[in-house]
Amino acid sequence: MEFRCPYCQAPIYSRKDKICGVCEKPLPKELLFTDEQIALLKKQSDAEEKRTNEFKQQMDDVGPHEHLGGMGGMGI
Repeated sequence: MEFRCPYCQAPIYSRKDKICGVCEKPLPKELLFTDEQIALLKKQSDAEEKRTNEFKQQMDDVGPHEHLGGMGGMGI
């Protein structure tokens, strides 16, 4: 679903922003995320970032190319 500014019809790229990025008019609250939704998105984003960092750390701990399984990951 695409959300558009009711004043200038520009696409709304972030439903966290309270004003239109083009015409700078305030966006109606029914087009915006609630504070609770924003908090949930932040929590999910933080959890994903933590998982990514943990995975990167595991790959660093394994050492270069050890995680590829022999000949370039071909299982040879």
